[in-house]
Amino acid sequence: MPITNPRSWPLAIKLSLTIIVVVAAVGFMIGAVMVARDWSRFHDELGEKALRLSEYVAINAPRAMQRKNYWSLYLSLKNIAARRAGAAAKHEIITAMILDANGLVQAHLNPAGNPLGIAFSPSSQIEQDLFEQAMSARNPIVLSSGGFSKQDFLEGVVPLFSDQKYMGVVRVRLSVAPLYDEAIRSALIVLGLVFCFVIIGSAVGVLASRRMVRPLTAVTQGLEAVGRGEMTDFAPVPIKDSDEIGRLGVTFNQIMSELAEKKMLEEEIAMSEKLVALGRITAGVAHEINNPLGGLLNCIDTLQRHPDDRQLVDRYLPVIEQGLHRIKDIVQNLLVGLKIEENDQKINIEHIDNLRDLITADIGERNIAVVWNNRVNKEVYVPVKLEQIIYNLLKNALEVLPKSGRIIFDMYEEGEFLIFEVGDSGPGIPSNIRNQLFDPFFTTKTNGTGLGLWVVYRLVESMQGIIEVESEQGEGTIFHVSVPVIRVKAA
Repeated sequence: MPITNPRSWPLAIKLSLTIIVVVAAVGFMIGAVMVARDWSRFHDELGEKALRLSEYVAINAPRAMQRKNYWSLYLSLKNIAARRAGAAAKHEIITAMILDANGLVQAHLNPAGNPLGIAFSPSSQIEQDLFEQAMSARNPIVLSSGGFSKQDFLEGVVPLFSDQKYMGVVRVRLSVAPLYDEAIRSALIVLGLVFCFVIIGSAVGVLASRRMVRPLTAVTQGLEAVGRGEMTDFAPVPIKDSDEIGRLGVTFNQIMSELAEKKMLEEEIAMSEKLVALGRITAGVAHEINNPLGGLLNCIDTLQRHPDDRQLVDRYLPVIEQGLHRIKDIVQNLLVGLKIEENDQKINIEHIDNLRDLITADIGERNIAVVWNNRVNKEVYVPVKLEQIIYNLLKNALEVLPKSGRIIFDMYEEGEFLIFEVGDSGPGIPSNIRNQLFDPFFTTKTNGTGLGLWVVYRLVESMQGIIEVESEQGEGTIFHVSVPVIRVKAA
């Protein structure tokens, strides 16, 4: 599955991930709080035990110090160490000592390293700080190394007094290694429970989110179908709840039902419009063909009654020929307009320049100038339909001109569009009939069929182009055509 922008993910996935993240965060926060509380509880219990051991030693220590019974002091320290070991205690005594008011060692569990009567010498800055705190204490306190590892410890400190005279201090230090192990075990249990809670909660959240989003998914699919114009496959969204999403589903079903009905009406209207257009074209064809046919039938009837009258033959044969050519032009233009999609032939853009010679030949002896400007790359190939569009517009411009005037042709490229303009200096088009220019059989010419501009419009439309008219009465007319299909290279 390709990696995409999370903003484009389906709502079901985003909501599911959000629930999983929230449940996991809450679960692990709860687990962290529980582990921290357990550690704090274990820590406090260990401190209390260290303090009780120090107090146990401090009961008889002042009297032994007064008597200088150092052996008794040492035995008291040795006794608590032996009792803790023999009881398989959870907490190991690292060291214990009794110091006088001057910091001289009175008894120590490690007498070889800390001889009797010698000033206690801290081995590090941490030991120095603990020593100073212990010697300045006047009430029982618990000191800590301040870390979270098996090498850390807690120390119970109890000052010694005799007749309110400060005599020294008892220090008993316990290792936190067993406490650390117990805290790790507790943390693993808690985190395991939290992990199970996260898995179960996430699964329930995912199922709930999918159930919640399912109506929205159906709504989205329905809206996409509307965008594509596909209303036939619409199925109402099932409504199970009456919450906001349920009400949204109800509203959506109503909207989709109305849109489906609207789509059906639009299709019926479009069909009706097609039938109306077909009827209009049929009526136009009948009208345009019946007119010359009536004259042709009259001519033939006259010739049948006077077959030997040469004058009548010479008079009516050109009329019959002219009428038949008119019918041929009408039929040919209709076929071109109705079969515009069949010709996909491509021609070089230079072929367009041949139209200048054709239109010049049609001008004959009239005083009409042709301004021709083809600025398109000569290597470009275009559909042959473009040639027919240009020629029809040029013929239309020529037909509206009197015996003199000017025809302008300008073609150029602009981005991915081929643009050309065909203009004339004729009388212009009245504004009240411009909307009818491209209707079939609409014409203002005496002998026109009204199909030329209709064919042009159909051809431009088939090429997905745009045709516009700019005209002012007495100032001429310009047809602007923009066709997006350009730079089609020959095979």
